[in-house]
Amino acid sequence: MPSWDHEVDVVVLGSGGAGLTAALTAAANGASVGVYEKAATVGGTTAVSGGVVWIPAHRRCADEELTVDDALRYLQAQSLGSMDEALVDTFVRTGPVMLHFVEAHSGLRFEIATGFPDYKPELPGGRPTGGRSLSAAPFDLSRLGQWRDRITSFPADWSNVGFDAETRARLHAEIDENASDLCVAGTALIAGLLKGLLDLGVTPQTNARAEELVADDNGVIGVRVLRDGQRLTVRARRGVILGTGGFEWNTALVHAFLRGPMHGAVSPPNNTGDGLRMAMAHGADLANMGEAWWVPIVQIPGDTIDGEQRSRSVRLERTRPRSIIVNRAGRRFVNEACDYNSMAGAFHYLDPRDGYVNDPAWIVFDALHLKRYGFLGVAPGEPVPDWFCASEDLAELGVKTGIDSDGLARTVAEWNRNVAAGHDPDYGRGSSAYDGYWGDERATTLAEKTLGPVDNAPYYAVPVSVGAMGTKGGPRTDGDGRVLHVNGEPIPGLFAAGNAMAGVTGRAYGGAGGTIGPAMVFAFRAAHVAATGRSVDA
Repeated sequence: MPSWDHEVDVVVLGSGGAGLTAALTAAANGASVGVYEKAATVGGTTAVSGGVVWIPAHRRCADEELTVDDALRYLQAQSLGSMDEALVDTFVRTGPVMLHFVEAHSGLRFEIATGFPDYKPELPGGRPTGGRSLSAAPFDLSRLGQWRDRITSFPADWSNVGFDAETRARLHAEIDENASDLCVAGTALIAGLLKGLLDLGVTPQTNARAEELVADDNGVIGVRVLRDGQRLTVRARRGVILGTGGFEWNTALVHAFLRGPMHGAVSPPNNTGDGLRMAMAHGADLANMGEAWWVPIVQIPGDTIDGEQRSRSVRLERTRPRSIIVNRAGRRFVNEACDYNSMAGAFHYLDPRDGYVNDPAWIVFDALHLKRYGFLGVAPGEPVPDWFCASEDLAELGVKTGIDSDGLARTVAEWNRNVAAGHDPDYGRGSSAYDGYWGDERATTLAEKTLGPVDNAPYYAVPVSVGAMGTKGGPRTDGDGRVLHVNGEPIPGLFAAGNAMAGVTGRAYGGAGGTIGPAMVFAFRAAHVAATGRSVDA
């Protein structure tokens, strides 16, 4: 038996949306809790996200109830048989209970993200008018005292491009710009959870990386932690909850498990699979390991984070009119305005002779796009960098980029004809309610929000490839977040939630907050059973 430096009822590893929800739930149910965070700040990936939570069945819409049956039909329609239907049913039914509990025990209040459609709203059970995505209400950071500046954030820079930068911009537009202490999006979500946790007397420990689970013949009983260079052994009398995120920043694990290319993560660079490795060492069964929360990315020259090339999610630039995405042959291959996760299948198309023919690709746009909207942080009227490949015609653009000029010319001509006719017969761009959400807000029709000719020189092209917000695979769990052994039985004392567990929705991504919603629900369930020995009654 090891010598324990600390003892608590429940140990939570990680302080993102999953970790803080778990810690809050356990503490509110009377358990003593220790929270250990690898980074110097709290919040993980959730803190730099849009902070939206997808809860598909609730009664918070004034005009109607969002039903369990519709939510399940919708997820089944897009999962391609890959989701765990029992766990998805648990997620859908528990969502409202989790929201109520968190609001009752924290500084958080959730609001409907008005008008935010599901990602595939035309599928059976989908919601074109929104209602399932909820955001944290603006939060006053002064309420956190000395913790107000200890929430994870990306370095400030010139660019408005990045992980859910557009979502944050829309939310900021709804609050007084002079209210300097008010925060929104993922910062508000983490701040509210943190306030509740601090009020319950739990102080997260930062710069504390979990290295190894401690187990005896009865199961997991603690964890070894490296904190500020000192190794500590912490006993967990009732359980350890993994909330350490995914493995998208671990090159070896990415190459070993993901189904296709993944060229960069848009999350903070701490998600290296720590929880996954610890669970595997104790015989955890794994699921959904080939999947990620995929996103198209751009990599700006000279743009680094912690010495690594930084990747930025790209959404407005590919959605607004007068831009298209083409491959090396100059051909379009995807609906540029669709939800980011769905684009991965097109990038991952594997030709038997030529390999991944759509990876890398280029966003091609014209002078009017740049003049009206700007591009990748370059405001309208500003000089463009050399890597935009400014060209007086498409032939020159092909020479500068390596795109086949003849193929590009044919594609642009066909695209312009289709735009004039008001539709995209090839990939349906502009036909879904979601396609228009990030488009030109001044347009009066859905198609006009995203369709526009590419016909005004000079022309530009920027490389785009496929990346990830986080990975989706990990230890398989039951409905209470208990990690399952390869023999199918729960590993006593070990739980997982968020991207540290196997994503229950498989390939499906319901809508904005489709990552954080399940993460918080299963963190809530895991912590409740760890603290009380009883399952949540949903």
